[in-house]
Amino acid sequence: MAIRWILASLAGMIVGYCVLAMVFVVTAPDLRMRFLLVNVPENKTGIVIEQTTGLMVRGGKPTPVAHDVLLSIKGHPINTSLDFMREESALRSGDYDLGVERWSLNGFESPGHVPIEFLQKSTGQIQKTDVKVQSVPIREVSLTLVWFLLELLIFSVSAVAFWNRPFDDAARLFFAMCTVTLAAFVGGFHWWTLGSNFWLNLPFVICGVLLPAVILHFFLVYPRPKPPLTLWPRSVIAAIYAIPVMTIVAFFIVDGFLWLLMESSGNNADVKLALLTWLRAGIYSYICLAALYFVVALVALTHSWLTTRNPIERNQVRWILRAGCAASVFIGYSMYLAFFDRENFVLGGGRWPMFLASLVFMVAYAVGIVRYKLMLVDQIVNRGMSYYVLSYGATGTVAFLIASGTLAVRKPHALEQQTWVIAGIMMLAVILLIWLRDSWQMFVDRRFFREKYRLDKTLQRMNQAVGRLADVDFLTERMLSSCQDVLQPELAAIYLRDARSTNFRLAGATGDSAGMPLQFTAPDEFCEALQSDPTLQRVTSGSRDSLTPIQSLLRQVKGDLIHALETNGEITGVVVLGGKQSGLMYSAEDLTFLTALGQITGIALHSANVHQNLKHLNEELRSKVDQISQQRQQIAMLQAELTTNRVDTPSIPVVEFRREAIIGRGSAISRVLDMVRKVAPSESSVLVRGESGTGKELLAKAIHENSPRRNGPLVSVHCAALSSGLLESELFGHVKGSFTGAHSDKQGRFELAHGGTLFLDEIGDISAETQVKLLRVLQQREFEPVGGSHTIQVDVRLIAATHQNLERLIAEGKFREDLYYRLNVISVVLPPLRERPEDILDLSVSFLKSASTRDGKRIARFDDEALNALMRYSWPGNVRELQNVIERAVVLAESDTVELTDLPFDIQNATGSLQPSHRQEPFRRLNDLDAVPVTVWNDDDPDAERQLLLDALHQCGGNKTKAAKRLGLPRSTYFSKLKKHGITDDEPNDPPRFGRIPR
Repeated sequence: MAIRWILASLAGMIVGYCVLAMVFVVTAPDLRMRFLLVNVPENKTGIVIEQTTGLMVRGGKPTPVAHDVLLSIKGHPINTSLDFMREESALRSGDYDLGVERWSLNGFESPGHVPIEFLQKSTGQIQKTDVKVQSVPIREVSLTLVWFLLELLIFSVSAVAFWNRPFDDAARLFFAMCTVTLAAFVGGFHWWTLGSNFWLNLPFVICGVLLPAVILHFFLVYPRPKPPLTLWPRSVIAAIYAIPVMTIVAFFIVDGFLWLLMESSGNNADVKLALLTWLRAGIYSYICLAALYFVVALVALTHSWLTTRNPIERNQVRWILRAGCAASVFIGYSMYLAFFDRENFVLGGGRWPMFLASLVFMVAYAVGIVRYKLMLVDQIVNRGMSYYVLSYGATGTVAFLIASGTLAVRKPHALEQQTWVIAGIMMLAVILLIWLRDSWQMFVDRRFFREKYRLDKTLQRMNQAVGRLADVDFLTERMLSSCQDVLQPELAAIYLRDARSTNFRLAGATGDSAGMPLQFTAPDEFCEALQSDPTLQRVTSGSRDSLTPIQSLLRQVKGDLIHALETNGEITGVVVLGGKQSGLMYSAEDLTFLTALGQITGIALHSANVHQNLKHLNEELRSKVDQISQQRQQIAMLQAELTTNRVDTPSIPVVEFRREAIIGRGSAISRVLDMVRKVAPSESSVLVRGESGTGKELLAKAIHENSPRRNGPLVSVHCAALSSGLLESELFGHVKGSFTGAHSDKQGRFELAHGGTLFLDEIGDISAETQVKLLRVLQQREFEPVGGSHTIQVDVRLIAATHQNLERLIAEGKFREDLYYRLNVISVVLPPLRERPEDILDLSVSFLKSASTRDGKRIARFDDEALNALMRYSWPGNVRELQNVIERAVVLAESDTVELTDLPFDIQNATGSLQPSHRQEPFRRLNDLDAVPVTVWNDDDPDAERQLLLDALHQCGGNKTKAAKRLGLPRSTYFSKLKKHGITDDEPNDPPRFGRIPR
């Protein structure tokens, strides 16, 4: 914050200097004669006039022209250009009595004149004349005014971007570049006039010298830091700024010494001439260095254009590179003038080329800002533009009235046509002063009334938290973080009330919460006191015996203040705050802020409780519906068994569904878990399909833990990680001596999984030989180890997983069709993370807790911008990528909050919102119309099986292929079941006439 204010203050001073300089140029009296720094004649008497523009003399006296030699002004000898500047400075300071000036209401009655002596080159005679004192014509300042207004727009955008992103190196350097550019060009356009005032000229010289270095530094950072800057940051920065800084020091010394000589009365023309010669040599040397800096900046721009992969950044860089190439033409022309036409260059010949060079860069920046969101200013410029237009329009009107009123009372020493130009410049000055006054006032208000200015951010946080009504922990965390940011207590905690009892349990805490009770029972007078006054504060007491129950409770929970959370007139919880870190007492504004925040939190917590109650009721209702359905099935089974005189078989007890490892509440993952709940109790093989990183192994674990085999082993094999021979040995084991390296017998994974579940990951990568042996195990439940002859019987449930398109592999002859049908008895498809955006927040919070605990950090929350970036990103790596990103952010985070800058750059620049992917997936998604449902067959109830076949056939309009797909059966199996139950086209119970079963 301090650095931001310092840089902003310096920039404001520089802009103020620019306005002051333009007022100085417009109002300063001028003799309309121009000279070079070193242009004395051979006899070293006087200086050679190089240019006279609009010079006027009194009456019919002789007029000096170019190449004449100026000898004196009002009797003062002129030996160098410094002497001429000294006389003009005396003119501006009012040291001359022009005599003929008279003020009137209509302006000057007669302009002033200054007597001079000059050597006329054409006649060789010394002439005396009176030169008219004039002001700078409008045409000479109009170009500066136009350029200043255009550059001021870019400067304003850069200032807002820097103010909102103070730790962004690119934004900070862009702001610095606009600032020094603004000053360098104003000083360069009017160096002759400004050069007569040392202290006014100094800031422009400093900015002009720093401009090439700042431009190069910016293009080495933007849009991404270049390799030299990332490898040797301090060395590169020192190399960039060393020569400019030394040049500024040298200029300050030489120019200061020249001014001392200019103010002295001695005859020191030779010393002045020598110093001016050194100064000119230094200026031309630095011009060469500036050209070199510009070439390196173009090389850095070219490197950025060739290496960047972000399309928005690439478009920005392309426009700026085009501007750099166009500007190089104008800069090259200026360099030509500087070295081969020095008189024209010094006397203003380089103004238009440099103006055009700057203009093309302005156009490039404007295109980047408007079209390609340069420096992310779309987050700033698009916020209530009508408000800013009206506000600054009113400020401009007030400034214009002030400037016009000032000129109406007393007009400056200028021509009538320049009055409105001066009024415009003064208007800009007034606008800048008002803006600086308002900015300082805002800073003071935020310093002394911080709660008022942070309430908006707090409300936005709570509004986002209210969107997650079911997560009480998230609501309490947001409430506590807001209290910590604004009120800055040593500790903060929230206790929630259990129903209408006086028991309060700890819901969350921040700060020094060690020793706080996890729950407490409040005395009756505690709740009564909170009903009358929602805020209770700790008071100092003489002894423990004299403490009231309320004060004792405050000390028990280590709080200096307790605030009630009310809903519908009932206390639902309390906020406990410790003492302030500053040691001050809580003020009335603190309590007002806490009351407003407490009301919002109370409503949000009440809504969360209602939401959770509804959820529990819905789950209970669903459980009861499932129980009723199971009971009906059991009754039907019992009736069938009584009819056939079969012995009752014990029913499988209903156990609670376990899903600890799978996080998410969205509809997509809920459908998957609902399917897992149905298929887990069966013994059928399951094929889990989904993209890499979606959590297929976790789903297999959930199926195992909810199956009757939960007490048996769960053995996992990653098929893609093993070669064909090694995979066969891993699956079926081997006997000693069966191959080289088989020094002892080894049990295979099938044998190890006996009585449990075997999970084969990436089943699509196994070889054809292994597929044959695997098919036999699935059919006969027996196998022989590698190199062995004895047969091993196993009781294993198989779960396979793949991210490949097995149907395509079958068509290509890489996967056996009969093995596919054996594996694909039940198919479960895991959706990618981009199709379940509602689960991103829950997954992020879970990964944040585990990563911060593992790394020993106290990171408790995400910044709002970081959360929005996580929600915008498409997550091609799915849940695994999200976990890695959160772990990286925890490592990089330097506070208790994950900021946007802690995330990878691609996630920071993610745009849009998550939508289901439209690309062709290698498997079917759950919401496809042809998704295969899970059908649990009961071989003990042939009537029920027959009815299932008829219903599917009727729903598919007699199409047996679709009916088989609907039931999740291979086509051949479906026809076999039709034949088994004798269902033909003559079936009397089905109105549609089905085709006969092919034999």
